Amino acid sequence: MTRKATATRPPPAPPPRLAFAISLALAAAGLAVSLVLVRLHTQAHAGIASFCAISETMNCDKVAMSPFSVVFGLPVAVWGALGYGAALLLSGWGLTARRPHPRWPAGLLLLFGGAAVAASVTLAYISERLIGAWCILCMASWSVSLAMLVTWAVACRGEGALAAVRADLQALAARPRRTSVALVVGLALLVALSSYYPRYWERARAVENPTRPPAGPGATPALPAGPLRDPADGAIVYSDYECPYCLVAHGELKAVLARRPDIKVVKRHFPLDQSCNPVIKRPMHRDACGYARAAICAEAQGHFEAMDDALFQNQRGKRPVGDLARELGLDLPRFEACLVAPETTARLQADIQAAVKDDVKATPTYLVGGAQYAGRLPVELFAPARASSEK
Repeated sequence: MTRKATATRPPPAPPPRLAFAISLALAAAGLAVSLVLVRLHTQAHAGIASFCAISETMNCDKVAMSPFSVVFGLPVAVWGALGYGAALLLSGWGLTARRPHPRWPAGLLLLFGGAAVAASVTLAYISERLIGAWCILCMASWSVSLAMLVTWAVACRGEGALAAVRADLQALAARPRRTSVALVVGLALLVALSSYYPRYWERARAVENPTRPPAGPGATPALPAGPLRDPADGAIVYSDYECPYCLVAHGELKAVLARRPDIKVVKRHFPLDQSCNPVIKRPMHRDACGYARAAICAEAQGHFEAMDDALFQNQRGKRPVGDLARELGLDLPRFEACLVAPETTARLQADIQAAVKDDVKATPTYLVGGAQYAGRLPVELFAPARASSEK
């Protein structure tokens, strides 16, 4: 008669409390950074420059104003605050005695770290390839997410990441009623937050203001009574080829003029950089002055509209203006000579001085009937278009 030896596997040791404490501190730091980013996002859309708008490529405001800064009706910074808040609660739970199992919630925190790092990589790609600018505070948040992932990868190394995740998911499945209630309440809160969060980014387009913020919601003048008598009176628009708001306004203006060819819009240059604009006291859009000269030189060869489109679309590509001129079929020697000609500088300065005389403080700014309108052409000021064919 033989005895079959049975080996008992000791229960896995819980992750050290130090890991929970580190995770708690990291989640708190991530939450703080996210809340600051929420504030900066709001200020950027109000036209208030932030402390981390350091240069054209290191600029939190440019990132905040991009269309990628809002996802499913909420700013990305708000999603970050919600995620770090959840991680903060889980980390604190891990330090208490009331846990479903000894390692709870190591697996869930590991999942959070992985998801946060994946989101960080995606946002970094968007910043580099699609926006062309980086946000220092965003990078700090990404570093926090990476540190959380490393913390829990090390803490779960003994038992294994998959085992830690499986244990937490099984703990949730063992309490279906509580888990379902928590999920429903969480989704309801997200829907409510997304529905009632103030959509300030959907208001009339904010403008890039290097000198002072708008006076408030009523900064744009009220529309005068009745339409203008003659659309030929037209409008003037001051813009900057490196201004992200001008890029949006450019597309909107083209759509308007396609429907209303009877409206005349005169374009003038107001580059937001101190190298050619005396109103600007610090470097901002370092290529804007050169781009304005390129547009003036293209206009001299009868290709202003094509160069106008190309320069706005070049905000992300940052290709040399010579390459754009070559693609548009311009006379390159004549174009290059024009870029440095005194006449081109005089023309650019004339536009800038006209903007100063008109008290332009931001781009894009439209002047219609002596009043300023920020962000878009107020088409409603003009008399309705006549029918294309009249008998």
